[in-house]
Amino acid sequence: MDQFISEKPIYVQIMELIKKDIVSGKLKLNDPVSSVRELAMTYQVNPNTVQRALSECEKEGYLRSDRTSGRYVSADETTVKQLKESMLHEWVSSLVDNVKILD
Repeated sequence: MDQFISEKPIYVQIMELIKKDIVSGKLKLNDPVSSVRELAMTYQVNPNTVQRALSECEKEGYLRSDRTSGRYVSADETTVKQLKESMLHEWVSSLVDNVKILD
């Protein structure tokens, strides 16, 4: 279980964890995502918080929902590639900002 910080809403932090799992390859295209209940138990948060995170990931196109069998990572390689590029840009920018502080 990851520890959550108070500066960001927990659902946003859960979204970031899901995106990180997609970018790292832990979750691959079309892989099933754990259920809301399982994720709520893993992160020790309210299921509504997890539901919001998953719904937002769906809206952003990283997850898709199948009414009868749950949620899956998007099958769209372009969307996942854009996510990787976006996260890489964000991490590099953060690194550069931190290095500037040290000067």
